[in-house]
Amino acid sequence: MYGGVPEWLITAFRKRIDEWEQRMQTCPKHREKRKLATESFDRLQTSFSREQLQLFMEWEEHMSFQVSEEKEKLYIRGFLDGFQMYACLDEISGWLDAGKRNGKESPDE
Repeated sequence: MYGGVPEWLITAFRKRIDEWEQRMQTCPKHREKRKLATESFDRLQTSFSREQLQLFMEWEEHMSFQVSEEKEKLYIRGFLDGFQMYACLDEISGWLDAGKRNGKESPDE
């Protein structure tokens, strides 16, 4: 999935994402939003038939899973892109330190 990235690193990312998800679920800052979501769901429950509610919950479960997977991939890809950018900048800064700042075209000149 992430070409060349060791599985242990992906596992570490997933663990970190899970840790942050747990923190967010218990964070007081998010309680009000969760309360509003619960109230909205309670209103849905009273207005939907049992079958409609079951269909909605199945749809919501699939959507939540899809969104979670997409966010995980974005997080991991963003980290890998950032790491690659860091490596490139580190290489460029070494090259600049070696002579580019003095008007030379390459460190070998």
